[in-house]
Amino acid sequence: MSIEQIEQQIQRLPAIELMRLAEWFNGFLASQTPASASAQAAWQETPELVAELDRRLAQFTDNPALAVPFEPDYFENLKRQLADERARKASTR
Repeated sequence: MSIEQIEQQIQRLPAIELMRLAEWFNGFLASQTPASASAQAAWQETPELVAELDRRLAQFTDNPALAVPFEPDYFENLKRQLADERARKASTR
């Protein structure tokens, strides 16, 4: 299965399944990516951010209809933005 096929399948997921996928994928990435101490420190969430994420999760759990579906070109735009940012960072080195 190609990345594009996976993206298409993800775009068709209902909001609650998308949330489950995101939770699983975050855990998967955390278990697969050995991070240095400095990288871990850079990704440390502040207590305020954790509280905000908890608030939003509770709000979504109480009312899944609040979820906004992804636009069809969301992943293409995201890939383009990541590529642009990587190119920008590489050019400054």
